[in-house]
Amino acid sequence: MTLSSIQTPSGMYTIAPFDHRGSLATALGLDLTTAVGKKTLTQLKIMFMQAFSPLCSGVLVDPEYGFPAIEYKAEGCGLILTLESSGYNDEKTDMPVLMPNWGVEGIKNNYGVAKLLVYYNPQEPNAQQKRKLVMELGESCRKEGVAFLVEPVIFSLNSKVELTAVEFQEAQLQTCQEFQAHCDILKIQYPGDALACATLTAELDVPWILLSRGMSYDQFKEALNVSLENGAKGFAAGRSVWQEIGEKKDAEGKLDLEQVQQFLQTTAIERVKELIALTEAAA
Repeated sequence: MTLSSIQTPSGMYTIAPFDHRGSLATALGLDLTTAVGKKTLTQLKIMFMQAFSPLCSGVLVDPEYGFPAIEYKAEGCGLILTLESSGYNDEKTDMPVLMPNWGVEGIKNNYGVAKLLVYYNPQEPNAQQKRKLVMELGESCRKEGVAFLVEPVIFSLNSKVELTAVEFQEAQLQTCQEFQAHCDILKIQYPGDALACATLTAELDVPWILLSRGMSYDQFKEALNVSLENGAKGFAAGRSVWQEIGEKKDAEGKLDLEQVQQFLQTTAIERVKELIALTEAAA
């Protein structure tokens, strides 16, 4: 599918990502080695789909636990499917691991846009190999007529020392420049300020959207405002919209799906509507 399948009529991107697996299970206390844990995670993804797909221009889901949710997707909403196995808990320097028995062809057969999460630092030992992987997947997507979304997450090579704002911005800009020839759209962390956003926009030939990366909702809304004013084309807001669901427990301390459902249908939906309104105002 092309990028237009995940755009609003005004050409913006309002994406609800819920392709989280290991990290989400850990946050919610679900054991994915058990049938109950797997079933609960799939039920959650169906709830996400029912809440967000009627509002958003696209949803991002994994084929591992999220596949059954696809049949609940609202008709006008585009589909993005992950290529990688759950990457949120892996060593950042590792190569991305792709889903077995899947790939670009599997995504094409399900009328989706392809997405790859890659932890990246231009100075890391695996940088060249990661660039090669992105290039090969990009070629495969072009050949199959599938749009390709890349999510490069910048990290510090020293796990004990965070990158300074300037180091992060330089690494992010270089990364986006290296990857843009091989993808159709970039989904990135907040660049940090208006100038960094504007610089990215000026340097890129492909659109970029803002990912929430676990920010609080208020932080994300503020970051999105600055990003949209300086060239971002929309958002992919996951945890910032619904991260409080981890607190919805029953008397035994287990996840209470009724409370989760209520939160999604009220607070989470209101947040998504607010983010969409901001995005459309910037179109």
